Amino acid sequence: MSVEKLYNIHIGEIALKGQNRRIFENKLISSIKKGTGCRKIKNPRGRILLYPEKVNDKKIEYALSRIFGISWYSQSFKTGNKPEEIIKVIRKNAVERKKIKLYTKRDFKGYPLTSMELNKKIGTELEESGFEVDLENPEHRIFIEILKDSAIVSLGKKRGLGGLPVGSSGKVLSLLSGGIDSPVASWLMMKRGCTVDFLHLHAFPTNEKAKKSKMMKLVKRLKEYSPVKMKIYLVPYGGFHEKSFSMKGKTELVVFRRFIFRIANKIAQKEKHLGLVTGDSIGQVASQTLHNIYVVSRITGYPVYRPLVGQDKQEIIDTAEKIGTYPVSIEKYRDCCSLVAEKHPATKAKLKYVEAEEEKIDIEKLVEETIDSMEIVEI
Repeated sequence: MSVEKLYNIHIGEIALKGQNRRIFENKLISSIKKGTGCRKIKNPRGRILLYPEKVNDKKIEYALSRIFGISWYSQSFKTGNKPEEIIKVIRKNAVERKKIKLYTKRDFKGYPLTSMELNKKIGTELEESGFEVDLENPEHRIFIEILKDSAIVSLGKKRGLGGLPVGSSGKVLSLLSGGIDSPVASWLMMKRGCTVDFLHLHAFPTNEKAKKSKMMKLVKRLKEYSPVKMKIYLVPYGGFHEKSFSMKGKTELVVFRRFIFRIANKIAQKEKHLGLVTGDSIGQVASQTLHNIYVVSRITGYPVYRPLVGQDKQEIIDTAEKIGTYPVSIEKYRDCCSLVAEKHPATKAKLKYVEAEEEKIDIEKLVEETIDSMEIVEI
């Protein structure tokens, strides 16, 4: 049997989806095709086999490392399932100077040797040809999967992102600030299979300047993890800023957060989003106390997802560094929340006082005027 180079891709959580499993697998295969540019993909039970064709290995592995739904992946070789055929592939492609350990799994239970017997036979012959087998402290792990008419030899495994493929869970709207938290929250929703769009209120006089800001860089960084298009709704908040001078300072930030949610409600209703996403972490700042989160949330009829709610700042930073958003997030930027917040904002805002401030500025009219100046950018 001729030897074929391929990428052996294993699914994780998707395998538990029962009768809906095929839907999730098809979403994942579509993501892999878009990300890698490879068209030849086979989907035997429990795995996805990607054939590189003429696509560069680095491009493939970079793409696979950013696709949700993959448990692990490996550069592999498909060959015959006879011991001598497997040994030939390992000798040609494995690093001889490294201590190796073999892991064999028999998907075809009718194979004449047990997994242990095959490991011993292959290991013994490899040692005779210069390899060192070390079961305790291996430097290189080789995985062998025995199929009915072939075998797949995987030279090490690289962990994928896990989760569910983007687009398999529905569409949400993320309230994107210029900070560290909201991009991480958006990424975590993508990991749960959500298609994520973004709403950003900015302090620039025009949307054109916002489109040249770091916000677009942030969205493009997140787009690396999404095979589907994303929308960012850019909204200048100048109208609210003018009205804010007549408000009581301690409630201004909560009124502003409710103002953002009102705009998000209207976008979600029109665009059929199934929920809103924030980067809230309980107690991190004044607007994120339980009391203020309660008052802000009362204005929306949509579920509000807060994937960071129980994380501390360092945990959030660690994820931001891992996914590549941190360097962009810490670039200098005029964030709207920081501009409307006074030095000592209320941490236990009362709903009736907040509503009184909203009535004073005719907030419903202000929302409509603000949305009229909105611009949508698709990436």
